[in-house]
Amino acid sequence: MFKKGFFTLLLTVVLILGLVAASYADQGKGKGNGKTKGMVNWKAVKVTNIQLNDVDSHWAAQPIRTISSYGIIKGYPDRSFRPNSAVSKFEAILMISRAAGFTGTYDSDHDWGRNIPAWMNDCLSFAVDEEILTEDEAENLNGQAAAKRYEVAVWANRAMGLGQDEELSFLDLNEIPYYARCYVGGMNKYGYMIGYPGNFFQPNKSVTRAEMAMVLYRILQADLDLDEDEDEDEDDNTSEDLEINSLQPSDSSDDVAEDTDELVVNFNVSVQAVEDLDSVLDGITVENVTDDEVVDIDEVSISGKKLTIKLNEALEGDKTYRVTIEEDLIEAEDSGENFGGISGSDWEFSTSETFGIVSLTPEDGADDVDSDTSVLKVEFSDDIQVVSGKTLLNAVEVYNVSDNQDVDIDEIEIDGDILTITLEDNLEAGSTYQVNVKADYFEEEDTGVNFEGIAGSDWRFTTED
Repeated sequence: MFKKGFFTLLLTVVLILGLVAASYADQGKGKGNGKTKGMVNWKAVKVTNIQLNDVDSHWAAQPIRTISSYGIIKGYPDRSFRPNSAVSKFEAILMISRAAGFTGTYDSDHDWGRNIPAWMNDCLSFAVDEEILTEDEAENLNGQAAAKRYEVAVWANRAMGLGQDEELSFLDLNEIPYYARCYVGGMNKYGYMIGYPGNFFQPNKSVTRAEMAMVLYRILQADLDLDEDEDEDEDDNTSEDLEINSLQPSDSSDDVAEDTDELVVNFNVSVQAVEDLDSVLDGITVENVTDDEVVDIDEVSISGKKLTIKLNEALEGDKTYRVTIEEDLIEAEDSGENFGGISGSDWEFSTSETFGIVSLTPEDGADDVDSDTSVLKVEFSDDIQVVSGKTLLNAVEVYNVSDNQDVDIDEIEIDGDILTITLEDNLEAGSTYQVNVKADYFEEEDTGVNFEGIAGSDWRFTTED
């Protein structure tokens, strides 16, 4: 399943990278040629834990510490990790390349240009030779931009030689570039990158440092069968500590779908209720922080490693939510270790703004519209596009109520979040008009959510005499 050489970091390199670098956190400056195409029969060696000062209560604390201890993602000079900071494309490729054996320098005469930082030049050559990137991708890479989820899936899949799988059922499948779908499918099939509640992958969402650590941690576990004992005394106890693998929605996410009605905690081992599920339900609070209201929970369930919180109603748009789980409600099935709970500050997220209309020009109900008007406008809350297979000119109807006549439309245009309707002639003085924007002709560009339309009675105005 794995490409030969993935996560084949040499022991000497591990020891060198065991401490937090004093230079920029993600700029590799080691020695040696990291190209390792052959199989290396090497088992990862535990090094001294990296001391990071901002991850103790983070949901990805264990993956962050593990990946940091191997020098794959480094901390900053102030011993912070900054788990919620976005990862740039340069940084994501560097992290994946380190996991694939890149040690900081690489024998290559290729100069990738002045816009490439010196610390990335060798890494790009390594990534191209290892087929993590194509040469065209490397040459046209906007490396300072935030790495997107689908891009990380492509690069990590190629680095592993994981294989491709086109069986995807995500509702936002059309947002994943066609070439990337098989790579996303492979990462999803083996659980290295999972979707969000509501069956969304959110391919264009930026990846945080914590999320990057989690992806690489999952791969590392599968590739090296690591002992995940995190006891600082490093005793001989090989049982796996109860930890959170991921939260859905993830902590600090700001574009959660408003129709989400399930929250999920994924643990690293199978869990069960200490007493019963009613006790678990009573110990969980979901708060709408924006409106200072408690959200009703319908039920909770536990299946294997997953705790699912089913809400009575879906989340509302443009709101911030906070989830708390009391300690000692859940325990590891095998060891009986109690879960320490989640404080509200460790699981907070926001829903995206509800897709809809921001303004109409002329306004609905206006009775003093200039009769010279020939342009009508609709401003949406986000960029829009016409639904595939629909004809833009058929999407809008304008009607002169006073004369009982249809108004001829010359042109309809979309510019980002603005829909512009240009009439063939100016409006007539002293007349009442209504505008019908048909349902299911427009959709939000990022999510594909359909616009429900505007009935004529909802956009009605009158011109001056």
